[in-house]
Amino acid sequence: MRRAVKANHHMTRSLSVLDLAMFLMETPQRPFNVGPLVLLRPPKGFKGSFADELARRMLKRPIGPPFDRCLHFGAGMPSLVRAENMDAAAHVHRLTLGGADSFDALFARVCELHVAHLDRSRPLWEVYVIDGLADGRVAVYGKIHHGIIDGRTIIGVIANWLSRTPRDRTVRAMWEGVAPQPEKLPTTARPRSGPGALATLSSLSTMLARQGLSSAGLGEFAPLPFVRVPSALTGAASGRRAYAYCALPLQRMKAFAKRHDATVNDVLLTTLDIALANYLRRRRDTPSRPLVADMPIALKGASGGNQIAVIQFPLGPPGAEPLQRLEAVSRETQQLKASLSAIPAQTLMLHTALTHGIPALFERVGVRRPPRLSNVVVSNPFGFAEKRYLMGAEVELVLPLSLLAGGQALNVTAVTLDQQLQIGFLAIPEVVPKIDKLAAGTMAAFAQLERSGRNRSARARSTQRIRDKRSSRRMRPTETGSPAR
Repeated sequence: MRRAVKANHHMTRSLSVLDLAMFLMETPQRPFNVGPLVLLRPPKGFKGSFADELARRMLKRPIGPPFDRCLHFGAGMPSLVRAENMDAAAHVHRLTLGGADSFDALFARVCELHVAHLDRSRPLWEVYVIDGLADGRVAVYGKIHHGIIDGRTIIGVIANWLSRTPRDRTVRAMWEGVAPQPEKLPTTARPRSGPGALATLSSLSTMLARQGLSSAGLGEFAPLPFVRVPSALTGAASGRRAYAYCALPLQRMKAFAKRHDATVNDVLLTTLDIALANYLRRRRDTPSRPLVADMPIALKGASGGNQIAVIQFPLGPPGAEPLQRLEAVSRETQQLKASLSAIPAQTLMLHTALTHGIPALFERVGVRRPPRLSNVVVSNPFGFAEKRYLMGAEVELVLPLSLLAGGQALNVTAVTLDQQLQIGFLAIPEVVPKIDKLAAGTMAAFAQLERSGRNRSARARSTQRIRDKRSSRRMRPTETGSPAR
């Protein structure tokens, strides 16, 4: 029998407009759960069940924010309140898969867990400790509702949870959370009004007008949502999910980015663009326009659990060579940063909630093909510069599992671990079949991009040698000692 959780209304945190939107847009086909899948290799010589001991020791740890919060619907706007009689054991589960020789069984089980909705009457998280994997590995999968936490905070949670050295045997838990923010005294929450709200609406109108002019070719700004989005990767909403991953060499990505005056994120976006172009070409679904990416951007000065904006921009043109795609992506990301730098955070969050709410609303009323906001969501919320450990076990993978909002069928999220950029692919399998092929194709796409860079460098060196030879012949002295003419 589940014990009721009592809420402490004196410990309240308000929801931002984007936090609230994530609760309102959630449907049975569109759960808003996010979280990590951590794969552990237990230390050699460990006696007994590593998974059982890990769960037992983690259950001794305290529960911290935001894992200690419940969703509260009062007289005003919904808020998060602290639960007083929490029991971590009610949220932690043990699973055994039965000796799977590959990740397929693990990913399939985690996808089933990932789409199950969290009980809104209690704190919105669960953790699963999973054994029965090949070579004695143990996995820990955690999920939490995205309405109370953003990707950057999740990385902070994981950083607090995992150790930097195998000698640190202090076992922490994911639900210890992050450093608490100053608590707010209970107030009667009302929709924001007055000059602040009017200023936000005015700023939003200006932003949309500038986007409209940019889409018409009359300015340089982020494009207008829903405009010129190709039909690739389009399909009906579904509660099924498929997952795959790959890892790219981070140092090589950094070196390549430096040589081509780009960022690692530009290289990641270009690699994914090449991989998607190859994937769609094999499916005979090559778009006539650039694919459009939905990209979360961290904000300063925002309030609430999610301090992000999610903005759309085009990737490389169809049929372009790899380096041409990189140049197009770098140009678009630079323009996007410049476009958004002067726009208030609250305006960008309202823009994000409204634009992503439109496809969700169309789906709710039964429209099979809602307006297309993007073809793919790409997120890169930082990561860990060194190896990590838990109870002496080496962390082999920290894989991100995100969500698919209204109108979306493919989410790609990258997290750094030591010398690798780990990339998780979450998709609706009916729309993006054989997601493992796309993951493998992403590794091939980075190799393709590297080859393109080497070929350009070789051509440039060859051209320079020819110029040097011609210059040398022109400057060769004649018998009289004068330069040859």
